[in-house]
Amino acid sequence: MTLVLIASAIAIAITVPIFLRLHASQMPGASTFAASATVAAAHIAWRASGSSAAQDLLNVVLPLLMLLGCLLMLSGFRQVVSKPALRPLTLVAILVPIAALLAAFTSIQDSFVGRTMVSTGSASIIVAGIVWTMVRGFRDADAPTAFKLFTIVCASTVLVFFASRWVTVAMGADSWSYFVDPTPWNLAVSSIRLLLFPTLYLSAILLLLGRTVTKLERSLNCDDLTGALSRRAFLEIAAPHFDHDRTVPNDVALLFLDLDHFKQLNDRYGHQTGDRALKHFVEVATKVLPSQACLGRLGGEEFAILLPASSAAVARSVSETLLKALRNAPLSGANQSIPMSVSIGVATARPGDSTSDVLKRADEALYRAKANGRDRLCLAGEIRDDAANRNEAFEGGEPRKRRSWIETARPLMPTS
Repeated sequence: MTLVLIASAIAIAITVPIFLRLHASQMPGASTFAASATVAAAHIAWRASGSSAAQDLLNVVLPLLMLLGCLLMLSGFRQVVSKPALRPLTLVAILVPIAALLAAFTSIQDSFVGRTMVSTGSASIIVAGIVWTMVRGFRDADAPTAFKLFTIVCASTVLVFFASRWVTVAMGADSWSYFVDPTPWNLAVSSIRLLLFPTLYLSAILLLLGRTVTKLERSLNCDDLTGALSRRAFLEIAAPHFDHDRTVPNDVALLFLDLDHFKQLNDRYGHQTGDRALKHFVEVATKVLPSQACLGRLGGEEFAILLPASSAAVARSVSETLLKALRNAPLSGANQSIPMSVSIGVATARPGDSTSDVLKRADEALYRAKANGRDRLCLAGEIRDDAANRNEAFEGGEPRKRRSWIETARPLMPTS
């Protein structure tokens, strides 16, 4: 049994530097988990030492160490799900009454039952709090679903062992403790119970690592400022809707958008206001766009919206709704409201179109909308198909910007 205790203590101690490294990466709860693992490893190592000195003191201190480790673990999981950590005063308020009960039972002859019921009952409640925290904060954990489920299963298993131990002691049939009845069966059960704690710490590590991976994926797929899809992510989502080999019309529309007078807004009110304007536009658009729409920021003040299974008529309706919504939602500034508008170019897919083909047509339509006065939409099919229109260098007195990335849009896309 001593070897099992030592192995469990070492397994938990190994997690401490991992948690500290995650703390250096500013992972929430990592330092609290490190403290919990340190306390838990010390508790198990102390038990493994078999010290009999000051036995009455050990009967109080060892259970308190175990409960402190559990409370710190609960505090760490609360931080993972974006809840405040347990305050030191809260920990003291919980542990002091438990210490008093343990001390009272220790002074009684044959106090094993009373001490075990206090310690296992308290641990059951704390671990139940961990399970409840993870269930309630499932969406807020910001980690892969498999990792969150693994944590809940591990914590639930530990809870079952603690609760079962409490029940058997209360019934006078404590058959799960190797220290009470050293049989091979009890050794196996006790060993499993001890080794569950390293697994629970492992689940915490997986949660934090999963959170890191999720954060990295989000930084690649989402624009940091506005929360819209990044250009790359948008183009990857759009690619399967366009196919050079398609010979029949494809009901998919693409909207190319450009915030009007954005440079003047930046120059007059500053870049912070410009950033707020970009975020404000995404918030307004997100509220009015249909559920199947995909909104991406392609760069600067340029955005695109993919409308799968949508005709030109649907695209026009969505565009008009968005134009109206933005007109009616000015950006609130310092003691003033800043009006905002957007110009929209709309293109629908034709047989054989690639992503870049549709983007080019939507780009042409966008600049026609800006040349016609801004704050409006223009459909690609309504543009005069002549060389002068396609090669127009200015619109509204401003030089036309060249978007070289449109030419390389298709190579970025997966071909399958």
